[in-house]
This record gives sequence, structure tokens and C-alpha cells, in this order.
Amino acid sequence: MNNKRNDRFLKLSVMVVFLVLLTVCAALAQDKDKKDADKKDTGAKTVTDFGVLSLGVDSSRKAYDLPEPSAPQGKDSFAGYTVTQTAEFGGRISDFTGNEGVWDTFVNLGTGPRLLEYTLEMRSPGHTGLLFDDFSLSNFGYGGDPNNVSRMRFSKGALYTFSANFRRDQNVFDYDLLANPLNPSVSTIPIAVLHSPHEILLTRRMSDVNVGLFPVGAVRVKLGWSRVVNEGTSFSTLHVGTDTLLSQPTLNTSDSYNASVSFRFIPRTNINYDQFYTFYKGDTTAQLATQDQMALFGFPTFFVAPGVPVNLGLPFNSAGNQPCAAVFTGSFVTNTCNAFFSYTRSGRNRNSYPTEQISFQSSYFKRVDFSGRFSYSDAEASTPDYSDVFDGQKSNRGRGIAYAGAALAKRVSTSADFGITITLTKKARLIDNFRFNNWRIPSSWDFTTTNLFAANLLVKPNVFSPATCPPPFTAATCPQHITQSSADVVRDIISKFERQDAKVNTFELEYDFTRNFTAHLGYRYERRDITLSDSDQTFSSFFPGPTAALANRGACAGLPVDAQGVCHTSTTTPADPEVTEINGHAALFGFSFRPSPKLRTSFDSELFYADNIFTRISPRHLQRYKARVNYQARDWWNVGSVINIRENRNDTGDIDNKQHIRSYVFTSSVAPGSAKWAVDLSYDYNDIFSQTNICFAASVVAPGTTKCPSGPGPFFGLSTYNEQSHLGSGMLVMKPTSRVTAGFGYTVTNSTGNTLILNPVAPTGPLSFNYHLPTASLAIKINERLIYKAGWNFYDYNEKSDPGPTLPRDFRGNAFTLALRYSM
Repeated sequence: MNNKRNDRFLKLSVMVVFLVLLTVCAALAQDKDKKDADKKDTGAKTVTDFGVLSLGVDSSRKAYDLPEPSAPQGKDSFAGYTVTQTAEFGGRISDFTGNEGVWDTFVNLGTGPRLLEYTLEMRSPGHTGLLFDDFSLSNFGYGGDPNNVSRMRFSKGALYTFSANFRRDQNVFDYDLLANPLNPSVSTIPIAVLHSPHEILLTRRMSDVNVGLFPVGAVRVKLGWSRVVNEGTSFSTLHVGTDTLLSQPTLNTSDSYNASVSFRFIPRTNINYDQFYTFYKGDTTAQLATQDQMALFGFPTFFVAPGVPVNLGLPFNSAGNQPCAAVFTGSFVTNTCNAFFSYTRSGRNRNSYPTEQISFQSSYFKRVDFSGRFSYSDAEASTPDYSDVFDGQKSNRGRGIAYAGAALAKRVSTSADFGITITLTKKARLIDNFRFNNWRIPSSWDFTTTNLFAANLLVKPNVFSPATCPPPFTAATCPQHITQSSADVVRDIISKFERQDAKVNTFELEYDFTRNFTAHLGYRYERRDITLSDSDQTFSSFFPGPTAALANRGACAGLPVDAQGVCHTSTTTPADPEVTEINGHAALFGFSFRPSPKLRTSFDSELFYADNIFTRISPRHLQRYKARVNYQARDWWNVGSVINIRENRNDTGDIDNKQHIRSYVFTSSVAPGSAKWAVDLSYDYNDIFSQTNICFAASVVAPGTTKCPSGPGPFFGLSTYNEQSHLGSGMLVMKPTSRVTAGFGYTVTNSTGNTLILNPVAPTGPLSFNYHLPTASLAIKINERLIYKAGWNFYDYNEKSDPGPTLPRDFRGNAFTLALRYSM
């Protein structure tokens, strides 16, 4: 902790010294420019500019938020180019209390110096540049922020365009309720899992380069390449007798290439040919978490006699016999517990996606516009060397499992769409769109499972061999089966086939009743045919030991054995295609009404019905309504509202699925032209609801539940999810003098909800919370080239329920940003 404080103090000291030096330089520069600045201010017309406030504080800032170059304060000439530059240097000071993992998940802002923004622009006024006429470079976030972006663009008239982008994101996710077993505190060994067992700490790097040749010519060419690399550490879980924590070194790489040619020979018509190719490499592996990693999640080191470290997994629930009924015998772990000694998983994933596409758009004919697209893809995904090895103990004397094999899948896809708009009269238009999508996925998997058996954790499992386990197969070196033990060796050859054929046609009639009132009425028909087919060949071998009769256990009961006492059996599940046909019908209606230049309204609706479903949550009945209103009460005052409602229903049989999403948005902005202030206000209300009958396993029968129709074990009940959230925000910007701009804002999110929770100790967590985000910013114009900027963000996240048997997820923190912006 002291080292962290020292590092923070050192970073803060360096940043303060840096800002002091820049301020001194600014003061010197101010003396030089003061007279000119005063002359420019005298008698000049006041223009309220609130654009200088933006500071890249929030870690959720995306690449498209990259600030556009501000109006240049000064211009330099270089080799015939007009050059403008803007640099914003500074730093952040952040501090927080509460849950560090959730802070990093939501905010992830640290202390230290930053390059908050740098832009460079070069323009050739007469388009006489040697290599390029226009050049721009933009950057932000360097020095320690989780999001860094660089963007470069340059072009040469009608000859070429070039762009290159780079983005780096640090992605942290550690919301401790995800995949948490929520061990009860009343367990014999109460162990709270402190972090999410599916925590991720990944860095994603995205690069792309695009070149366009002859951008205004009759033949236009585009070439592009992009790469995405996702690398770092992630965690996951695995169930083998118990659920344990896995460490997953992650490395996934995707390279995409594209080339296109566009032809513009025919008037008002363009024809395009595109070729795309993506190659994906997945090199993520997994292994059992180390003792040090388990300690970070709240677990001590356990030992089995005579002192061998053993991993008992994450769930500790005495009432549920997890990891076993009696964990300890004396000071050591009971040797019949479910446990892990080691685990490894590896397997390269190699996927390729080639796609060809041809498209066209044309308004060649006077009253007809049409467009179309056709694409074909033949993708392949392979895992040639999958390996999965477990050393530990599970039920029925399982003491080791090894999986090995290969998988191959293809995806052949054909899609097309065609649209046409026919102008019938000056007021009426006929629109028709047809879409076709057909894909099929044949896949196969050939893998072998090898099981080893032993009496307990203290006994090394025996590998069957006629030399060490001769007749009558009772030697101590024979495998130690019991009647419930699974097969020793199983080979599965699985073939699957999936196919979908979809056709959708949308027909609409648009009519302009007046210049200010337009309506449309339409009908959409869709047809989907889904085919699923599986076949499985299983070859199983049951070894004898510790008696000859145990070779005839399970699927080998009553079957003959070979000369070595081994029983072999096979089963075949033939392909039995399942075909699902779905026909859907939708009525479409909408209008746009502008009764005055200051008031605009629009409305769209859809009523959908399907005669079948493919999944239990797919709607057979759907209603969608969307309305927009925008009113300009004054030249400086705008008011707007959007209402979006979607209702889903599927009352078929035992499904009883109902869903709705209702969203209501209201906005208002006030910015008087002569005033030195402006206000933005917004409010968003969301109501989300879902219910579906489900089958679930539980040790206690919940009220209102019955047995599932499929069998005596699971229970049948209604699963509900209900959430109401309110999001309100406001921003006040003031400019009391020509050199000072200040801003104050507040955003608050309030959410309340409930859902079916089968675990009695589980909290509602993110269903009920408050999240407050006040902010303030200040910009002081020192001279024509230099602006001092300061910003403050406060983060306060609070859940309304009890934290549950893990760390509370609440946090609150500050992030201060100080900067000097220099324009030249």
C-alpha cells in the first residue's frame, strides 16, 4: 500500500511540475500577445463559444468522440501548406473508495500525466501540394488512459485518399456477482468469493488502413486492411465434480482484407464489386488457477495427506455437499472429496471468411429508382488439435479424464436483396423490398475420451494393460472401477447439419396528402425454413478390474468380452432431420406531420404475427410503436420527445412468454444567442418486463411451482424479470467573460427491479441501484493561443440491496483533469 501511495505521489509531483512549467511559458507568451489580444477584443462582436470545455475524462469515450480540430487561433505556412496545430497536455488526479474491481469496470481512470489531445492539419489552398493537398492527424488518451486513439488522413485531389487509424482499449470486467457461487456464511467453511470467477483483464488493439484510388473517377478502387488483437488474462470456470477457477491466457487475432471496384459509366448508376476476406486465429489456453490466484479470490491453500496441495474449487456449501459432505478429516482434506490436482486445455482455432459481393444503385429511369445486392460466402472453422486433461477426483471414482480430437465446420451463405421505388404520381410512390438469405452449416467432431479410476485422492489411478492386469483381473494394479463407473475409453464421431432459408418481402405505399403531411401503409411477409440434423456414432470400451465382472457395467451389461477381458460396444444415432417452418405477417403504418415550421412529428408502427416459433422466447405476436416530436418554441429553445414501445407475446402451450420494452425520452435545450449561458436537459424512462415458464433444479420447492412434464427431477415455474430505470441529466454552461467558460452538469441513474432468484442468499445486485455522476469544468483563455482547462468528475455507485456473501460493489471516487491547450 505504501508503494502505491509513493508511486501516486511521484506521478502527481511530476504532473504538477509539468503544469507549472507550462504556465510559466504561458505567462511569458501572454505578455507578447496581450496588446494584440486587447485590440481584437475591443469593439469585437461577442460570439458565445462553449466548445472549449470538452475534456476527455470519462473512460467510456469512444473513437468517434475524437475532437474535431477547433477553429485555428493562428496559421503557419510550410512548403505551400497552411498549417494549424492544437496540443492539449495535462494530467489526471483520481481517487476512490469502495470496490476496486467495479471501479475499474465502470471508470478505470488513474493518476498521471496525459496527452489529452493533439491535432495537426495541413492544407494546400490551391491544391498544389506535391504529395497531398490535405493532411490531418488527431490523437487523444495517451499517457495512461484506458482508451487511446490515433487517426491520420490525407488525400490528393482526384487521385487518391488515404486513412489509417489505431485504437487501444483496456477492458476490465470484475463485477463480483457474475458466476459467483455465493457460498453461504453458515457453511462449515464459510469462504466468500471476492471477485468474479469470469473476470477479464484484456487489451484490445485495433488498426486499419484504407486507400481509395480515383475517388471521383468513372472507375473507383478501394483497398483496405484491418487487424484486431485481443490479448491479456481472463478467468473462467469448469465443472468436473466441482466448479473450479481457470486461468485463461488470452490471445485472439483477426485480420480482414477488402478490395472493391466501382463503375460509374452509366448516368445516375453505379455498379460495385467487393471482395472481403477475414482470417481469425484463436490461441487462448486454460489451466487450473494457481494457489496465489486462488488466494486473490479469497481461498486458502488446502492439502490432502501427506501434505499435497489440492484445489477444492469455488463452491463451499455444506448443505449441498459441495465440495463434499465432510471436507476435512483431521487437518487434511477428506480423500473422497471432489477436487483438482491439475487441469490444462489447449486447441488452436483457425477460421476463414471469404465473401464476394456485387451491388448496384440506379435512378436512370425517370420514375423508377432501384438497387440490389448479391453476396456469397464460404467460411470454414477448424480446431485441429483440441486437448483437455484433468487430474483430480470426481464422483464414481473418476480420477482423471483426457479429451483429444478435432473439429471442422463450414458455413456456406448466399444472400440477396432488391429494392425498387416507383413514382406513380407527384404524390404517390410504390416501394418494394425483397430479401433472401440462405445458409447451411455442416460440421463434424471426432474426439476420444479416456477415463481413469482410483479409490480416492491418495491413490494413483491405474492405466489398464494386459501385462499389469492379467486374468482374473483382480490385481491391485488393475483399474479400480465400481458399478457406476463410466466407460474407460469412448470415441464419438458427431456430424451436425444446420440450415436456414429465409425470404422477406416488404411492400409499402407512400402518399403525400399535403406538403406537410405524408403517410405510408405497408405489408411484410416472411418465410423461414430451419433444418437441424444430428448423427452420432459412439464406440465404448469397458475395462475389467478390480473384478472381471466389472467389464460388463453400464452399456456393456450382458455383452461378451474379448480375450483380454475388455467389453466393446457401439451405438449409432442416425440423422433425423427436424424441419421448422415459420410464416410471418406484418402490417406497417406510419406518418410524418409538420403543421408548422417549428413543429415536427412522426409515427411508425408494426403489427406482426407468426404461425410458429423456433425458440421459446421468440414472439408469435409483436407490436411496435415509435413516435417522435420536436418543437422549436423559440429560436433559442428546442423541445423533443421520443416514445418507443415493443410488446412480444407467445401464449402457446406451456410457454406463457410475455415481454415488453417501453422507453420514453424527453429533451430540451436552451441557448439564447445573446446570452452567456446555455442549458441542456434530458430524461429517459425505461420499463423492461419478461416472463417465461422454465424448468429448474432446486432442493426446495418454491411456492407456485410444480414438477416439469419431462421428469421427476426439475421443477416447473414462471420466471419473471421486471426493471424500471430512470436516467436524468442536465448541463449548464456559462461564459461570464470573453475569457472564461464554465460548465456544471449532473447525471443520475435510478434502477429498481426484481427477478426470479433461486438462490436464497443471492442479492438483487444491479437490478436496484443509484448511480450519480456530477461534473464541473472550467476553461480560461490566457491569450489567443493558450487556454487553461480544469475538469472534475464524481462517480457514486450504490446498490440498494444487501451485498450478499461477497464484497459490496459500491464505490465513489473523484477524477480531476488539469490541462493547457495550445493552438498554433
